[in-house]
Amino acid sequence: MKKLFNLLFLFFFTGTLSVFAQKGMVELLTAGKDDAGKLIDGYINPFLNTFGNNLNNSWYNTAEPLKLGRFCVSLGMTTSLVPKDEKTFTIDPSNYSTISTTDNQPVSTQTVFGKNKSGETIYINYSTSGGNKQIPLALPKGLGMGVLPLPIAQVSVGLVKGTEIMLRVLPKINIGDRKFSYMGGGIKHSFKESIPVLKNAPIDLAIIAAYSHGNLELANGPFLSPQNGVTNTTTADYTDQIIKFGSNAWNANLIISKQFTVFTAFGGFRVSHYKTNLDLTGNYPITVYNNSGTKTINNLKDPISIDDSATQFGVNAGFRLKFGFFAFFADGIWSPGGYSSVTAGIGLGLFN
Repeated sequence: MKKLFNLLFLFFFTGTLSVFAQKGMVELLTAGKDDAGKLIDGYINPFLNTFGNNLNNSWYNTAEPLKLGRFCVSLGMTTSLVPKDEKTFTIDPSNYSTISTTDNQPVSTQTVFGKNKSGETIYINYSTSGGNKQIPLALPKGLGMGVLPLPIAQVSVGLVKGTEIMLRVLPKINIGDRKFSYMGGGIKHSFKESIPVLKNAPIDLAIIAAYSHGNLELANGPFLSPQNGVTNTTTADYTDQIIKFGSNAWNANLIISKQFTVFTAFGGFRVSHYKTNLDLTGNYPITVYNNSGTKTINNLKDPISIDDSATQFGVNAGFRLKFGFFAFFADGIWSPGGYSSVTAGIGLGLFN
């Protein structure tokens, strides 16, 4: 299980790092702090949503709580499905102070989950004593895929009176200069016994509530270095550049399940919320033109801090196959107008 868990996380980190391998996102800082914040938000927004939504997934695979003393250790892989209309975003020059486009018309370009091809070219405008200068800036390409799976590890323990607790505690994992950690907790409670007409029905009903927090830190920079041949009047240390993600997520669920010997079918309704933030900390050098028209290096300190949040409603359906101490499960959540998701995993434990 430990080796499999490490392999899944290596896959997650490899996919995440490919987002920044071209350093295209950080190069958007060339547009200046304010305009770069808008560009980076448009580009990275689907990743922030995916990261937060993934933390809300895979909390259950049956409505039946574990009995007192029973337990399960599960390991799964979950991924959110990026909506088609969030694989690109539109840049309208009228919303920016330093940016123009060809004919100053809005342009559509790739988000992080867009096509793996070069983005559009925009222009950074500088006003100098010799007139206006327009410097082209190539926008970053996308990953070429609409998913980025996240490994989920969970321990579930049965308590008294139809109650089960679920824990997710992952100390910080370090792979080179990349760090990831998350923690969370949830509770499942069966309420079938409190409904007289359903008390003896051959089904299970439960409510589930859970909260989780995740952190991802990338420090394998510098992500942006001073342009060669340009006078740098600063003495800033550019090795301190770090890209940080953090997310808080909660969900509440009403679920029903039915067991047929080794096979269990389950489904339900979910309301969820997440808030994910991105921070670029450290010193970032950008090339600018001063009033005389000469290139110089400006230093941006901790230039970006943005966050995105969403509340979603979803319908869930899935199944579990249980053979003694081993179980396999898979499910999907459909969230109209939001981020749907799919999950699959295995469990080992002392089941009911």
